[in-house]
Amino acid sequence: MTKESLTDTFLRMLENRDSNPAIPQQIFKIINDAPDSSERDGLIALLLHEGIGVPVDLDKSFGYAEKAAFEGGEALGYYILGYMCDNAETPDQAEGGPRQKYDHYDAERFYEKCAEKDSHWKKYACNWLGDYFLNMARGGDPEVGIEYLEQIAEEDAEAAEKLSDYYWDIVMPDYIDDTERTEALFRWTKTAARLDEEDEEYLYRLGWLYADGIGCGKSFWLALKYFGEAYFAGDWRGAESIANLLEEQLDEDHNLTPEEKTEFRTDIQKWRRRAEALKAESDTEDYDPSIEED
Repeated sequence: MTKESLTDTFLRMLENRDSNPAIPQQIFKIINDAPDSSERDGLIALLLHEGIGVPVDLDKSFGYAEKAAFEGGEALGYYILGYMCDNAETPDQAEGGPRQKYDHYDAERFYEKCAEKDSHWKKYACNWLGDYFLNMARGGDPEVGIEYLEQIAEEDAEAAEKLSDYYWDIVMPDYIDDTERTEALFRWTKTAARLDEEDEEYLYRLGWLYADGIGCGKSFWLALKYFGEAYFAGDWRGAESIANLLEEQLDEDHNLTPEEKTEFRTDIQKWRRRAEALKAESDTEDYDPSIEED
């Protein structure tokens, strides 16, 4: 059986801190009493920065982060240094003046150092770097931003959503028929929908892609599936899109029997009502589309 790392112990205990007010102090004691290591120094820096079991002390946090990063190459140390540089929390930045050891420009290199390490903290660094380079007013190099996000996006919903957003803004709404980009849009939208099944935006977006065959094979049934999931997740557009799909099918399928046409019209009306009801109630927290009467 593999021994639990100090970081794993910290994360496991942190998940339960709301259920027991004494847990933050227990966490600090366990980490503070642990044998000296760069992992311990990085975690103490985090505890001091966030005030977990100990009062916030940014100067001490900075010192432990420097030690963890420069003496042990610890990913968390680099991450905290990057965060403090980005948010003007380093001692020199707090004091001001022309001669500063670090400033906000150093955030990029510290996050890059963190992203090089295979650690729990890599996903946070890659997400920051993705945002940074996708922002033309900051990093200004979308290809680099995409590379950082792609490193983690298969398992990280936030990164997958950012990639979907990036390609959605390029491809839609004025459709750009570029296979590489449409396939990337489909890939990351599908990944985002898989990783976060409660986020209706990416379920709805995936339904749209299947309905129009953007980056994938066109599929009436898969479009219905994801529009339906978007609706039950709380997006009225899902219901409206189902009604539109059924209406298109009714107009295009000349082999439908009179009974099938009647059923289609009934379903179209039903989904229109559902869309209208959910849209009207979208700001009401207790609205549940799953219990709506047809």
